[in-house]
Amino acid sequence: LYKSTGDMDWLRKVYFIIKNSTEDDLNVVWDYQKYLFKGESSFLDWREQSYPKWMEPIDIYNSYNLGTQAVHYQSLQVLIKMGKILGKDVQKYQDISEALKNSLNEKLWLPEKKYFGQYLYGRKNQLLSDKSETLGEALMVLWGITNEERQKEIISNTPVTKFGTPCFYPQIPNIPAYHNQAIWPFVQAYWNWASSRTNNVESIQWGIANMLRSSALFLTNKENLLIENGDFNGTEINSDRQLWSVAGSLSTFYRILM
Repeated sequence: LYKSTGDMDWLRKVYFIIKNSTEDDLNVVWDYQKYLFKGESSFLDWREQSYPKWMEPIDIYNSYNLGTQAVHYQSLQVLIKMGKILGKDVQKYQDISEALKNSLNEKLWLPEKKYFGQYLYGRKNQLLSDKSETLGEALMVLWGITNEERQKEIISNTPVTKFGTPCFYPQIPNIPAYHNQAIWPFVQAYWNWASSRTNNVESIQWGIANMLRSSALFLTNKENLLIENGDFNGTEINSDRQLWSVAGSLSTFYRILM
């Protein structure tokens, strides 16, 4: 809103709101030893869909998810930009964001797979999941949280399927389709946008084709689609005119084609 209107009163108001929220995060979920934020995935919030069944809420709280780290990092960047305009001392947040960026690249990168792992998890000794998390991978590219070489490797190596980018890969057996066994158009949109940032034309063309295919076949913007056949029929929950699917479709035109 500030960038659209230049309203300094608005900027001063929301700066303190975001600063207070950030301080809450630093007090509750920031790990001062690992330099990572605790907590579950940003939208993969139906726990059995994307976490092992043995994990209880406390285990998920004590895990470190890729996409969640990316959102925290970008939130810090926004806070820093606001603070600089307002003449505030933001050195603390710059230091934390830099520590987060370095830790994320050090602890969650899978060098043999050339993409980031979905999360660090476990109890006594934490392990890095070797699953990819498509939204998190895309945000690492879009927000420049990793270097250009890794950005290109992410787009070239993160697993995809015939009908689009899965929420994560590989899938969890014997769990019905929703986040698991499914493609979400809004995630596909972020993937397309990230692909354009690395000039991966093959990935962009494939991504746009998948976005257009689903909306053209079903004459609406579905919430999610099955990996196995690209159909919406068979997912646990779904809806027509899903707003973030609509927004993802529009953004593919605005941010890539135009």
